[in-house]
Amino acid sequence: LYVWRMKHRRLDIESWRDGLLDVSGRLDKSLEGPSTNLADANNVRRTIYAKISRHELDGLLRLFDFPDANITSAKRTETTVPQQQLFVLNSPFMTQQAKSFTSRLHQEAPDSDDDRVELAFQLAYGRKPSEPELKLGLAYLAGEDTEENQMSRWERYAQVILASNEFMYLD
Repeated sequence: LYVWRMKHRRLDIESWRDGLLDVSGRLDKSLEGPSTNLADANNVRRTIYAKISRHELDGLLRLFDFPDANITSAKRTETTVPQQQLFVLNSPFMTQQAKSFTSRLHQEAPDSDDDRVELAFQLAYGRKPSEPELKLGLAYLAGEDTEENQMSRWERYAQVILASNEFMYLD
């Protein structure tokens, strides 16, 4: 029996975090070196270099189903809980990635919003946006804010792209 399509699955936390850093243009790809603290929002090292405490597992790892470091685990559990999406919406780490992603888009596609939206889709999803996706993105970016926000429209748009299921799941 041939399997013609891989089962839809969520990325593990290490791959997802590294993907976020890579798309935002901040991933430190250097090899070797000391362990790093994942609690630091400015930590841009690959997740494999993170400190793992057997007594107090990092909150990010625990939130996204990292196994207990005290026991062996043949397979990770996979949960979907509201706290995961709250992390994506409110954490300083995600805010920083959205801001860096926005900066990268403006540097690499300085001419127009159309080019930036297309580049965002290409970098995050590996594809061009469909016509409705492009129109929706441009309409959102052309709008005006009625209240004060800590993030610009572009930064909020970038955060939505990074927070999407298409970024977190593999088909």
